[in-house]
Amino acid sequence: MTYPDWVQPIAETIRHNDSKGGFLVVFPEYRPDQFVALARHLGFKAFDYRSEVMSPLGWNADQLSLDDLDVTLRNQASEGGTVINNVEALLSTKAAKECATWMGEFLRKDWTHSILLPIVVHAAQVPMTHERVHRIPDETLPEQSFINRLAF
Repeated sequence: MTYPDWVQPIAETIRHNDSKGGFLVVFPEYRPDQFVALARHLGFKAFDYRSEVMSPLGWNADQLSLDDLDVTLRNQASEGGTVINNVEALLSTKAAKECATWMGEFLRKDWTHSILLPIVVHAAQVPMTHERVHRIPDETLPEQSFINRLAF
């Protein structure tokens, strides 16, 4: 299968890890259009954690724990490869050290299928060198169209 240049190294990393496990994809900017594109290119499901899990809880969403997040991730992983966007909405309610610890644990867990988490805001808490971490250089992403800016 042919992928856009920026997706190719991510697809190779997933294949190298037997198409299962947790992966952190650090984006240079918040690009939900490309999060969805990444899922589409890989043949994965796109899932928006903030809208699907947090928004229905309203003001009580900040009471979700990282264990609750893991339950959602486990459920999504059981259904197949998934790109889960906006996990950072929950991570932003936690201390930086707690986020960093959780990300390390996420990368070590044995997920049934591939789970990719786009990361922007908490890039500083992402392990600098890890085989399941991919950092996308700014210049490799396609330009965001005006329509995409309005849609997302």
